[in-house]
Amino acid sequence: MPLSQKAVARCRRCRLLPAILLGLWAAVSNRHQPLAAVGMSPPTTPYSLPHRAVIWDVDGTLVESTSLGLRGTNAVLKKNGHPEITEAEYKDGTRFPTGERFGFHISGNPKDPAAPRLGKEFDDHYVQLVSLETAPLFPGLGELLRELRSRGVRFGAVSNACTAYVRAALAANDLSDLFECQLGADEVSAAKPAPDGLLKCCQAMGVEPADCAYIGDAPTDGLAAKAAGMRGIGVSWGSHSSDSLAPAFPELVKTVEELGKALLP
Repeated sequence: MPLSQKAVARCRRCRLLPAILLGLWAAVSNRHQPLAAVGMSPPTTPYSLPHRAVIWDVDGTLVESTSLGLRGTNAVLKKNGHPEITEAEYKDGTRFPTGERFGFHISGNPKDPAAPRLGKEFDDHYVQLVSLETAPLFPGLGELLRELRSRGVRFGAVSNACTAYVRAALAANDLSDLFECQLGADEVSAAKPAPDGLLKCCQAMGVEPADCAYIGDAPTDGLAAKAAGMRGIGVSWGSHSSDSLAPAFPELVKTVEELGKALLP
């Protein structure tokens, strides 16, 4: 007896059923395989990069503020009857927190009793002068920051300057929203080379020090990174030479391009 058209269609569907079920089983199984095993590239995430977070020093690392710092320092020194200093002397002093730096400049003693007052005067004056013109990003860093952030890397900033300055410098470069943690020496129990600021920043962001890198331009930055248990990368475009940085940093870079390769291998 000839089959009806409906019966023929049912039989065809029955013959296709095993193939359909096999396809569904393969699709479900592949969900639990590495993407590379099924011919797909894995997405880029923070976990496929060396670090979940990068913490940055500010002056000499992120921003070129030498002229601003020198001008502010000499204004305070002159006002208080002390000789003005040269750019080289200013750069040499940047290894100290601001108050100690003034002690170094006026007497060679970072613990000079007059230093804290002069440092406070400097902070009050210096912060008011911050702008895109006086504290711009070093060339190429804006692009690197955006690339890192697009891949999920988080940012913090820790400086031996005051917190108000850190915030002003980031704001002037339209970076405030990118940096979850912004700390100066006035908000930590001990400034760099102590690790306190770096550890406080990690705690604020909820990341482990081992998952972070710290980028800086001074020997104290390298020592702080080591003490905090995080990767330290020194940059030689700031206030200190490669020779002075080498003992403190296991890694040194000379250009932003080299830094990008270190952070985005």
